Amino acid sequence: MYSRIASRMGKQLAAGSTNTLARRFESTVKVGEKVSALASRPAAESPKKKRAIGGFRGGVVGFLLGVTTAGAFGFVYLIEEYQKATGLVLSSVDELEKSSLKVKEYVKKIESVEAQLKKVRENGATTQQLAQLKADWRKQNDVLTRDHLELKAHVWEIEQDVDSALGRPASKK
Repeated sequence: MYSRIASRMGKQLAAGSTNTLARRFESTVKVGEKVSALASRPAAESPKKKRAIGGFRGGVVGFLLGVTTAGAFGFVYLIEEYQKATGLVLSSVDELEKSSLKVKEYVKKIESVEAQLKKVRENGATTQQLAQLKADWRKQNDVLTRDHLELKAHVWEIEQDVDSALGRPASKK
């Protein structure tokens, strides 16, 4: 409303009319003075036709207002969703970091177990070595058993010789 009044005043100033700028307002008029008051007023220019806001201009303004409002709400919604998604991504990254630390710990444990296993393999005997050791033990056991039996037989012969020299009857073993 103010803009229409200001634009009218600006147009009237540009036209050079100073009479229409000052409006008169009278609350009560006497009957006798009515005619003289009207006669004393300068003749006003013909009022300009008000240009009505058309449906097209109103529609464009409404469309622009609606698009701007919808865009603003959409932008706010998009920012909120972006923040939520960013929060989820950050929490996923934190979980991934924790799980990768656990995997690193497991890898260290596996590496230490592999090192210990390597030492055991280097220091331990293989099945082939065990089989060879077992065969050697059997041979040694056979040799010891044979030697034991030979010594036992030799001791028996000595006992027989001692018994015969002493004149005792021979013992049977």
